[in-house]
Amino acid sequence: MVLIDKSKLTEFGVRLLVTKGVGEEKARYLAATAVATEAMGVHTHGVVLFRYWHEKVGTDIDPSAEPEVVKQTPAAATVDGHGGFGQLAIRLARELAVEKATSHGIAMVAGRHMAWLGALGVHILPLAEAGLFAQAWAHTNTCKDSAPWGGIDARFSTNPIALAFPTGGLPMLGDFSTSALSIGRTHALAAKGERTPENLYMDKHGTPTNDPSVFDEGGSLFFTGGEHYGYRGYALSLWVEALTAMSGSSANNPELPTTQCFNLTVIDPAAFAGSDAYLGEMRRFVAHVKASRLRPGFSAILLPGERAQRAAQEAETRGVPVDDKLVGALNEVAERAGLERL
Repeated sequence: MVLIDKSKLTEFGVRLLVTKGVGEEKARYLAATAVATEAMGVHTHGVVLFRYWHEKVGTDIDPSAEPEVVKQTPAAATVDGHGGFGQLAIRLARELAVEKATSHGIAMVAGRHMAWLGALGVHILPLAEAGLFAQAWAHTNTCKDSAPWGGIDARFSTNPIALAFPTGGLPMLGDFSTSALSIGRTHALAAKGERTPENLYMDKHGTPTNDPSVFDEGGSLFFTGGEHYGYRGYALSLWVEALTAMSGSSANNPELPTTQCFNLTVIDPAAFAGSDAYLGEMRRFVAHVKASRLRPGFSAILLPGERAQRAAQEAETRGVPVDDKLVGALNEVAERAGLERL
């Protein structure tokens, strides 16, 4: 790992996006989101986006596209990304959902027709930091990642979920796939020749295995719950597909052009028992949870997302850890784009 100053890494992304025809304000927001994700330790969805954008902007991603609110009610809305950046579409959705939730207690905003969002958690963490509940679901329509429970042929993307809520301290932030692992993690394991502790994959014949290399040979990922209990993740993944259809976009359909969709729900605890009552109880409850005896090999009980948020805080002063190979790949991108190397 190489430690790179956060502002330097962000400026690299800004310059790259500007060369691709992206406006300065948009480029800065996009680059900052990718760097924030990297700083949280989500290396499969962080500044790897710079390489993705270099390849896709101007072909698969329209740099001038503006997300648009195409339908809304007092507590719901639909945003169309018009083939542009998913990060800009979910920013608009987040602003709209906060406005509606603070007025009506709860709001749901669907987003459709956009490019890859990257990690979901970075988009909803600010909501929990502001005292709100948030959940996000995402989907890519052409992926062949996971098979239906009892089947062999993949019919789902990894269909990730992110959940966040305030606790009175660091927010709880869960960000995970409805499949047993993400595709990025699968490729990373396969590249290192590593196997998983249990069977999280099926080969193309439907045989369970712990070898991630079968994925690129026509295999698939089990859902969360694995070989024996994956019907639970299957149900969650079906929920994502239904949300996608509700937004007016396509559920899994490899015959169509690739697009990503999301669904964002925001809840204001002030509309229920009140924020003070909620936070008081959560402080007590989190202390209760963390007072549990520790299993051997564990030094502390952490909430989901706690380690990632502390890593992001450390990166502000120490720099953002970036894999050496990724730095090399980004320097190749810089040379092709006529930019200064990292």
